[in-house]
Formats: sequence, C-alpha cells, structure tokens
Amino acid sequence: MTTLAPTHSQNTPNQTAWMATELNVINQLNERHVKQIMDYSKGFLDKTFPLAEGSHKDVVCYMVYFQHLLAFFADGSKSGLQNPAQFVALSGHREAPESLVLVNEGRHVELVLNRHGCNGEKDCAGIDDIQLQAKQPSEPWFSMLTGKQVNKGCQSEKRFTAKDGGLYQA
Repeated sequence: MTTLAPTHSQNTPNQTAWMATELNVINQLNERHVKQIMDYSKGFLDKTFPLAEGSHKDVVCYMVYFQHLLAFFADGSKSGLQNPAQFVALSGHREAPESLVLVNEGRHVELVLNRHGCNGEKDCAGIDDIQLQAKQPSEPWFSMLTGKQVNKGCQSEKRFTAKDGGLYQA
C-alpha cells in the first residue's frame, strides 16, 4: 500500500492562501450569478404580475391585507398588483408570509420567502426562490433560481391557504 509523503498531504501557507483566494473569487462569481438570475426573475414578475406602481426589484416586504397582496418599498410607499385577481394564495401568516402564490393564464408561480435562506438573506424582499408550475398541475414545479425541478416528496400538488381563508391546491 502506497501512502502520500507528509509534504504532499499538508498544505503550505502559500497553498492555503492561494486556495482561499480562489474560493473567494468563486464565491463572488456565484453571488453575482445568483443576483443576475434574481434580477431576471424579478423582471419576469414585473412582466407577468406587474405592480400598480413600482417594480418587484425594489420591494422590501410583501404582506397580505385582507385579500390583497401588498408590496412595500424602502421609502415606505406600497403598491398592490395591477391585476389583484392574480394573487390567489399564501402559506404562513398574512403579515409575514412564507410563500405567495400568483396565477397567470392558469399557471401558478410561488414566491418562496425566507430571509434566512441562501438567496433570501441576500434579497431585499427575502425572496429565497421563485417556482413555476409545470404545464400540468400534477407535474413537478421548476425553480427559476436553481434551474432545477423542485421536489416536494411524493406529494406533487402544493397546498396553500386561499386568500379568502379556505384551502387552495395548486
């Protein structure tokens, strides 16, 4: 059995510094890439689910007031959706939702909100993911941010609280 010599298995200070520098560069590139994807995804929201005023890119907080989705901005102003009927459901509490469900032409989009999530901690509105429903409700959902299918265990249909308080199944 061959073993590595101690000089090959231990990093020298120069190698460690070099690796740290390379990892830092890779992390910065990844963060820039995620920001670009988030900006593109919020542009998609602006086109598909436009606010009455402002842009999803500038939202710092979403909440549900009665049966309306409200988007709040850094200056304290707020806006609803241009078409309020596009907001159909949520999960979590109305004042601090965990997710919001929007619908356009029969297809659902879920904004996953988590200020402690990988993406949510970097996003001013706390959006951790934006998920799109496949063509058929029984098919898996797709994450705009990761570019991958969203696995929700064996349950293919998502369940939420409708904006009127009832059960909503997407």
